Amino acid sequence: MKEIKSYTIITLALIFLCGSISVYTIYRVNFLNSESKTTEQIIRITNDLQTKVLEYEITILSFATTYDSVFLDSMSVIRTKMDLDIEDLSNLVRDNEFQENRLDSIRSLLVGRHHVFASSIMNNPTAEDLLQNVRINRKTNYLRFGKRIREQTDAILIQQREKLMERDLGVLTNLSALSIIILTITLGGISAAVLNFYSIYQYNLAQKASDQEIKDYQNKLKIQIEQLNSTNKELEQFAYVASHDLQEPLRKITSFNDLLQDQYKDALEGDGKLYLERIAYAATRMRKLISDLLEYSRAGRYAEDKELINLNAIVNEILDDLSIQIEQKNALVQVDKLPEIFAHQSDWRMLFQNLISNALKFSKSNEHPRLRITYRIAEKKTVSEYVANNSPNMAFHHLEVRDNGIGFNTEYANKIFTIFQRLHGKDEYEGTGIGLAICKKIVERYGGTIFATSEIGKGSSFHILVPFEQIPNDQN
Repeated sequence: MKEIKSYTIITLALIFLCGSISVYTIYRVNFLNSESKTTEQIIRITNDLQTKVLEYEITILSFATTYDSVFLDSMSVIRTKMDLDIEDLSNLVRDNEFQENRLDSIRSLLVGRHHVFASSIMNNPTAEDLLQNVRINRKTNYLRFGKRIREQTDAILIQQREKLMERDLGVLTNLSALSIIILTITLGGISAAVLNFYSIYQYNLAQKASDQEIKDYQNKLKIQIEQLNSTNKELEQFAYVASHDLQEPLRKITSFNDLLQDQYKDALEGDGKLYLERIAYAATRMRKLISDLLEYSRAGRYAEDKELINLNAIVNEILDDLSIQIEQKNALVQVDKLPEIFAHQSDWRMLFQNLISNALKFSKSNEHPRLRITYRIAEKKTVSEYVANNSPNMAFHHLEVRDNGIGFNTEYANKIFTIFQRLHGKDEYEGTGIGLAICKKIVERYGGTIFATSEIGKGSSFHILVPFEQIPNDQN
């Protein structure tokens, strides 16, 4: 029995080793597949880039031949596509300094080619002169720019293929080692017997308990959902308690700082006063941050029952609270007829408070703020695009808060709703980067979504989609 146990332990150790190498090999194979896909993408993009370079040269010749400005527009489109190809290549080879240097060379060559063409137009004002100049220098420009770009793209592709070959050899080595280990285990015989017995046992067990497994899975899923909800509540409570407890030491810092300024302001000079002022400023920002964090932890926490609320009344109250700021900025605010919804008044007051305040905060210095709040029934196309897992028969409210402020780059449209995310420094615009995260949390609690569209210098629009909700009979 002792020998059997010892042999079983050895066999299981070999099985474990084989499994470990198998997992590692699968990882390497998957990595190789990823490299293969990357190589395919690089091949496609480099071919496309080379094609665009030729198209660019053909478009230059076409313009010189016809002197039609439509070819200038085509050149602009081709340049944009080449820039996008280079950006895609940069993302694929961003960990390789040599490849990045080649891309930098390609960028420089494209800029130089465009500069040569622009100089040709300036130096040859007539169509005949320009055409003659383009024809004479066509070969020279190709050798100077087009051929060198092709050489750089070919070099990028060659290095990527060499990298792929190295990965391929590594995977083959791993497969060879795995084959040896599997052969050793097979010769032992014990592993095959154990695996066969385990497989038969698992098969019989699965046949007998398939229905029970489904029920167990459903029960586990239910428990996990309950645990997740409980964890979320605990995290919200933790954020609330942690933020609340931070207030006390912060008040002491502020109080001691005020005492120092009152009692020793005459004795302090130069940097001493500056340091106290910086402490006061930091404490103020910290208090604001804690306050906003408390608001975030409270957002969507239903302290009272839902009720039928008038959104126009809520917006009017907020505008009244912000009347001084509105008058100071000479802002124009237009509000459409908004719906009555079944919700919590505190949530929607907080939602509109943040959106309207942001519109006033991020207004342009040389233009009076214009803010409009509109309402319509959401189009099904919009709902299907922005709301996940929505029912086809469910209708949605569509509220929009639009301004003419500074706007932002659309690539940050999702980032702005992340807590503590800011697109501008705290020295440019005050705030903690929590307001829009609160808005997102509130809207999602009602089964909806919030998204933004914008254009730099032309303003932003914040769209709120929330489903219609039936009012209980006792509320009618």
